[in-house]
Amino acid sequence: MNEIFLGLDLCATNMQISFCKGDSIEPESIYQLNNTETYLLPNTMYFSTDENKWYVGSEVSRIKFSHNGKLVDDVVGNVGTTNQLIINGVTYNYEDLLLILLKTQIEEFMAGMPDSSLVALTVTVEHYNKNIFEVLNKLKSELGIKDDKFCILSHENAFFQYIMNQDESVRSNSISMFEFDTEGMYYYRMDRKKLNSTVVYSLTKTKLDEIDYSMVFGDLEQLDELFAKVALKKMRETYISSVFLTGTGFKDKWIKKSQNVLCDGRRVFIGQNIYTKGACYHAKHGAFEKGRDIVLNTNGFIAYDIGVRIGDQSGKTKFYPITLGGREWYNMKGTVILFLDDTNRVEIIYRNRITDDTQKEVVEIHGLPKRPPKTTKLSIEVELYDEKNGAIIIRDMGFGKIYPTTNKIYRKEISWAE
Repeated sequence: MNEIFLGLDLCATNMQISFCKGDSIEPESIYQLNNTETYLLPNTMYFSTDENKWYVGSEVSRIKFSHNGKLVDDVVGNVGTTNQLIINGVTYNYEDLLLILLKTQIEEFMAGMPDSSLVALTVTVEHYNKNIFEVLNKLKSELGIKDDKFCILSHENAFFQYIMNQDESVRSNSISMFEFDTEGMYYYRMDRKKLNSTVVYSLTKTKLDEIDYSMVFGDLEQLDELFAKVALKKMRETYISSVFLTGTGFKDKWIKKSQNVLCDGRRVFIGQNIYTKGACYHAKHGAFEKGRDIVLNTNGFIAYDIGVRIGDQSGKTKFYPITLGGREWYNMKGTVILFLDDTNRVEIIYRNRITDDTQKEVVEIHGLPKRPPKTTKLSIEVELYDEKNGAIIIRDMGFGKIYPTTNKIYRKEISWAE
């Protein structure tokens, strides 16, 4: 049985899927049906009443003119709304439809991979959306993927994973990327800096207001000249070893004068599947930085490990993590079990992965009955609301039948500056 690792980039109007087999090194991307020029799989669905069956993605354009049924589009855009559709007597909300869309797309791909099993899935998204994340977690369960083989990444993290899995010469200095799609043009720059034994990659994202997507429908020579000026300004900010271009705005190959600017002493790559391949690398190999003294510092990431200070048998204290930082805030989850030793205090530690500085906060737990040492069992959980705020949740677990739980829950709100 061949193992399959999937990376999926979910955007508003389309998705991209890359896969890697267990015996493969590099990911491959899935082309659109009958069109090897694009990896963009449209987020459209069609329910055929003739066959009582859903068709998704690029197959919709083939089916909708020959079958009776219902066309559904803007699936992602309607997630989280109260909008519903009644199709063939069944009522669907858009969360239901997104789950069907994703699951059908993946299952149809797997059907074309005989003697294979899907073992890991990493999804990358541009923005956090609570409703979409709930759908993705349902997808994980319905596909039978284990919790530790499923992850959701930001686009910034997917780009980082992609870069770190390329030859080291690509990232010998700073790296930049221009992303040009319907939302406009964005500029990414990733800089490398060593702090003590840790290598910190700082990734920034900036909106380039000078260039609008509508320009691809106008004078392309004028767009090329404008982009050349913008690119030259950015290239002069620091030494860039490699430049990446991605997004549908670059697909018409209008870059001529600007190409000369970008290629002046730099390697230039263009492609539409950077995020999905980065997600696929993550699905197969895990986070590149795991087990290495490497930290990604970018928008939406938490720099702090959050944990507790505990004592060992020799009387020394050490840091025990509840959740490790260097990840998106929505991936900062964790729970530990702690037995108190003749105290009602828990010492929470925040350890900065970039500077190695630590901060501590003592939480006093009031209202617990007096118990012998090591018989007060607590569950300590970290829950973040966003990149600046969260909570430490402490639950009294009791100690079996001897010292029953009080069911008390203590919540300590936490926050930090950028």
